[in-house]
Amino acid sequence: MLKRVVGVLIAALLAMSGLVLATAAPAFACRCQAPDIDRQAERADAVFVATVDGVTEVGRKFEYAVTATHAYKGTVDRETTIRSNQAATACGLGELEVGADYLFLVTGDAPPYTATTCGGSGPAKAGRIAEVEGVLGAGEDIAPPAPPAPTMTKVEEATPASVSRLAAPGGALVLVGFLGLLVVGRLARR
Repeated sequence: MLKRVVGVLIAALLAMSGLVLATAAPAFACRCQAPDIDRQAERADAVFVATVDGVTEVGRKFEYAVTATHAYKGTVDRETTIRSNQAATACGLGELEVGADYLFLVTGDAPPYTATTCGGSGPAKAGRIAEVEGVLGAGEDIAPPAPPAPTMTKVEEATPASVSRLAAPGGALVLVGFLGLLVVGRLARR
């Protein structure tokens, strides 16, 4: 009888601790209600599509090195950085997949920009891109920087070699080849 009472008490204690944990979890969750794309785009300082090149941990945040390929709002360098909280419970983007394309709606005047899930940043899906284009227009491609202009560098201050000096090795090879043919021809006659 005592074992049964102890078992019931343990079961009740576990059930109540699970209930406490289940009800406490939402208190730490991200509390934003995702506004419509109109408000998200209005609040953002820049809106663009970028490929994630690398993710580094900076304190409790992730910093993403990205290559921006298409801009809808604001001026963004092709190579830039974005920061976001690590935890989804803090409305962070989490650890983004390197090599994947994302739509970023960011705030800030200069890199590293700030992005959150509440601000509308996330995977660059066709439907989401269409929503952004419906609000902000088609946008424009961000071209890679032009390659540096070629420059001519003089290697040596000496004057170039004369034609006779350049032709001498070729002439010597022709002479050696001709002599070799004569020798082979004489050996063949014997």
